Amino acid sequence: MKTAVESARVAGVAGNGHLRIGLIASLSKGPLRNVVQRFLEEHDNVDLLFVESDRSELLTLLSHRRLDAVYAAGEPEDEIGDGIIVAREDIYLAVAEDGLLADRERLTWDDVADLNFVVSAREPGPEIHDYILRRVSDLGRSAHVRRHRLGREGIMTLVGLGLGVSLVADHWRGATYPNVVFVPIGASGESVPFTLSWRPENDNPPLRRLLSLARLEAERVVATSSE
Repeated sequence: MKTAVESARVAGVAGNGHLRIGLIASLSKGPLRNVVQRFLEEHDNVDLLFVESDRSELLTLLSHRRLDAVYAAGEPEDEIGDGIIVAREDIYLAVAEDGLLADRERLTWDDVADLNFVVSAREPGPEIHDYILRRVSDLGRSAHVRRHRLGREGIMTLVGLGLGVSLVADHWRGATYPNVVFVPIGASGESVPFTLSWRPENDNPPLRRLLSLARLEAERVVATSSE
């Protein structure tokens, strides 16, 4: 009985249990990685499970309590549940290191409107595709976007081979790829929000601790950006 009571007490403070997170993002660097690292340091007995999939599947899993939280680009949406913007990230263009754009300090959308963009048919490729179309159409042009049934590494390989360019958010730059560099694009301050979403009725203790850490990280990011 004493062991059962102790287990219940520890679970109540997120000392053990399970936490399932859906991702349309990378853990290679950035605010979410910071949150996960801090969580692991404080709660190494919690079993973490990560799932990458398309947005509709992740949100279905979230609504059915098969996931505790989903981290993806976009503003919080009431129909999904509760949400917190953890970061607003700068946008970069992945280009071939031996190409003409690699040495530029910053690119404008006019600079790249006529280039060939390559994106994944998987998430976050469709979102990136739509973002490119919006930004290039603002210039009165039609964007040249090719979708490939490849993951992130495959798309970056195409960029390194000189077969096109691709957009990434800042946190994707934690990984390196052969002959690929990342150049800031857009006006200074152009960014994409990334939101951690969850169902308000979910009382999983590890989730509540994750949310506390995410709020602290969001405050830190805002404070750092305002310095």
